[in-house]
Amino acid sequence: MLASGGLDSSVLLAELAREGRRVFPIYIRAGLRWEKVELATLRKFIAALRRDNIEEVAVLNFPTVDIVHDHWSVTGKAVPGYRASLASNYIPGRNLSLLTKAAMFCARNRIGAIAMAPLESNPFPDARPQFFRAVEHAVKLGMELPLRILTPFAGLEKSDVIKKGRALPLELTLSCANPRGSRHCGACTKCAERAEGFREAGIADLTPYARRPG
Repeated sequence: MLASGGLDSSVLLAELAREGRRVFPIYIRAGLRWEKVELATLRKFIAALRRDNIEEVAVLNFPTVDIVHDHWSVTGKAVPGYRASLASNYIPGRNLSLLTKAAMFCARNRIGAIAMAPLESNPFPDARPQFFRAVEHAVKLGMELPLRILTPFAGLEKSDVIKKGRALPLELTLSCANPRGSRHCGACTKCAERAEGFREAGIADLTPYARRPG
């Protein structure tokens, strides 16, 4: 599965493992500024789960900084703020690039499904069902792999996912566009979605923030 170390994909990873599936977490480095802390966070979360059916994280490289070198996700400048829209988090071609590399990994290892965790509130064109079906079709044509893309959280909001993962160490996940070391900044759109999700779920937020959200 595509595992970013974020709250949503981490809860999904834990659910798949709890179902008894053999899970291959795939982390893809594209050159974005938060990747080092994100990957470290993902490994801590997996270690905390203590599940022997979760494989070691496969770290793959798919650099895109030559295309998005001036994007805030690379430069750290003009990061979308707390009140910005979710649409401001868009990184061009993000899911397309992630699925392309992950599909190659699956073809090489004869894995028939990729799980990922887009939510109902995701406004991006590469998070729509028709996009995922098109990728499945392209992979079948191009690599002769009948690959399924699983998006079981597509109808859920952030608060729903938090409720699902309430027994998990959610503080060992990272959902921040501008982390301060290993802490969430508390001032970006992603921190806003996270903090407000905990409030809506009525669950204590143990996230380490550099400043109080909002």
